Amino acid sequence: MRDYRFSILVTVILAGVFLSIGCGPGQIDEEEPPVRVSVEVVEPFNISSIAYASARVEGLEEALIYALSPGKVEEVLVSEGDSVTAGQRLVRLNTDQQASAGTASAAAGISAAQANVDNASSNYRRIQSLYEAGAVSEQQLEGALASLEAAQAQLSQARAGYAQARTNRDNSWITAPFDGEIGRIWARVGNSSANTPLISISNNSVIVARILLPEEDLLNLKPGLPAYITVSSLDNESFPGMVVSASSTVDQISGLVPVEVRFSETGGRLRPGMAGRVAVLTETFENSIAVHESTLRRTHSGYQVVVIENEESVIRDVQVGISSEGMVQITDGLSFGDSLVVAGQTMIQDGAVVEVVSQ
Repeated sequence: MRDYRFSILVTVILAGVFLSIGCGPGQIDEEEPPVRVSVEVVEPFNISSIAYASARVEGLEEALIYALSPGKVEEVLVSEGDSVTAGQRLVRLNTDQQASAGTASAAAGISAAQANVDNASSNYRRIQSLYEAGAVSEQQLEGALASLEAAQAQLSQARAGYAQARTNRDNSWITAPFDGEIGRIWARVGNSSANTPLISISNNSVIVARILLPEEDLLNLKPGLPAYITVSSLDNESFPGMVVSASSTVDQISGLVPVEVRFSETGGRLRPGMAGRVAVLTETFENSIAVHESTLRRTHSGYQVVVIENEESVIRDVQVGISSEGMVQITDGLSFGDSLVVAGQTMIQDGAVVEVVSQ
């Protein structure tokens, strides 16, 4: 009985062994599970090469106003932040009364000089008539002419003195050189105006950023290029602008290219003195193919992407162009409408069966 049971056990074991041998590894029919991926359809994209520079912006026009003639500040007519127009009076100096007196004296001098000219002219005509009649000598005629010329010279001097007096009178008033907004006021009643600025003024209708960009962008920089500035103090708000001038040479001191950018549509929020980061779009490719840099697979010879064709992965070699803010231009290897794998592509093999989990 024991031998019978042993024989059955041996038979069962051998059967299992033979069965396992007969169904070797090559005969197990188990399918590989599909790779789960996310895809995006390739669509037209505008990508730009961007040059960056930090800047502190200014008004279109800015000026520190000094007194042309020294004097004491008598009156300050504006406050910081006031809007003013060109020619508006800002500060009065105590030279006003002196200038008025000088102007009156100069005007009187012109009247006296004009009277001398009239008398000398009348005398010259009288002497000339007598000379023609033979009543006076040629020397007397020449003397009368010299007196007339001297009187005319005095009149010219008097007129010049009057013009200078009016200039001095005008200089007693400090006026706005252009439309703008009052910045800082240093003028204080009773203080001297000599050698110190009285007022700063800026025209904020247009904001300007004067920046320096890398030499590598020299050939692409030109007026008309779009730009924008991002200001951290305004919660990283951005304002559009345009390049209005760009040097055709590299600055020898800094090794950079001077560029001026203007911002006109700021809604009054971008103010002179604010600091920001200026971006100039030096080159733009419209209706191009661009992918996020994370979708690229780097190889020894270049870059690859993975696309889906008939529910299988296909690895393609691609050529890249410019890159900007995490996006990379694809110049060859992808077409509009391709299903590009954007997640799960790192370890996927060519020809693998895939399952699209998001699109």
